Amino acid sequence: MTDFRPTAYVKTNCPFSFKFRLFIAEAGLSEHVTFVALDPDAPGHAAEKSELAIRVGHKHTFPVVETELGIYRTDSDDLIDYFAEKHGMDPGSMNTLQFYKTGLFPTFLEMFHVLATPLGWVARFGRKPKAFR
Repeated sequence: MTDFRPTAYVKTNCPFSFKFRLFIAEAGLSEHVTFVALDPDAPGHAAEKSELAIRVGHKHTFPVVETELGIYRTDSDDLIDYFAEKHGMDPGSMNTLQFYKTGLFPTFLEMFHVLATPLGWVARFGRKPKAFR
């Protein structure tokens, strides 16, 4: 029997995916998780996203992690809590993660919500930004 290694599906431009990836790196767990980066500008992105939704069993947000064979979890905070508990770690003691969560992340969320409104992205870019494709 082979050892199962979790697979994390992350969007290349997603602040939630970055938060999870940052936790994994700071926790020293990078060798225990395989990352699959999904680029919204890549030609096959829609197909990859649809295939992942079928495997997950419902519409999902990023990141998505197959934590056990056939078991998928979403939500960056829930995933951080899951891996922290599994490996006996305290995310609150991780300085870089906390710096991101209290500094850059709220700013990214603000921009994310502004851009999520149809007039927000049309007025600013003339087209839907890749984070929403």
